[in-house]
Amino acid sequence: MKDSDHALEHLKVIRGMMEKATIYRALSAPAAIFGGLLAMLIGFYFLYHDQKEIYVSGYKFFWTWAIALIIGDCFNGFLLFRRARKEGVTFLSSGLKHTCFACAPAAIAGGIISYEVVEQEIELCALVWILCYGVAILSMGGAAPRSLRRLGWAFLISGSVIFLVWMKYGPAMSAILGINTLGAGAVMMMLTFGLLHLVHGVGVLLRKEEKNPVS
Repeated sequence: MKDSDHALEHLKVIRGMMEKATIYRALSAPAAIFGGLLAMLIGFYFLYHDQKEIYVSGYKFFWTWAIALIIGDCFNGFLLFRRARKEGVTFLSSGLKHTCFACAPAAIAGGIISYEVVEQEIELCALVWILCYGVAILSMGGAAPRSLRRLGWAFLISGSVIFLVWMKYGPAMSAILGINTLGAGAVMMMLTFGLLHLVHGVGVLLRKEEKNPVS
């Protein structure tokens, strides 16, 4: 291969990485805060039903969170579309396609496994989502900013710790919390998809303000 071909290939790689990094930054803070607030709201909804001993099937738990994921993805898509229009670039860019394909294996595996176990083990369903989400974020690779990679590790580590505790007691987290399995699953989702997203989003906004102080 000629030197000019090598140089062209390197330019394509660099441009692709810059494009992906731009996408991750566009999604980072607002999408994380929106997703965190939505997760807290849904978590409180299921926790309320658990405390009032209102029966909720595992499949309702699954599909409610699945719809929340779709809503969050639509919000992400809106951010991407608005940014693409503002900058005059293609919405379905190579960076966006890379992100979707990178996250797809973990998302598909998590969806199939969680659907099969949710009716018997709501807590295990939540654990599968937490761990697979962490893997999906980390699968985006080194083009993602450090803050997003830290979020992925936070999900993976917290999910692993919760899983070990869950296995030790039954398996059951509800025994530790003194609530039913529906409430325990809701608490798991609130602590991870809710709290971790909120901390991540607020942290990114604060760092952004520090780098760009208002005069």
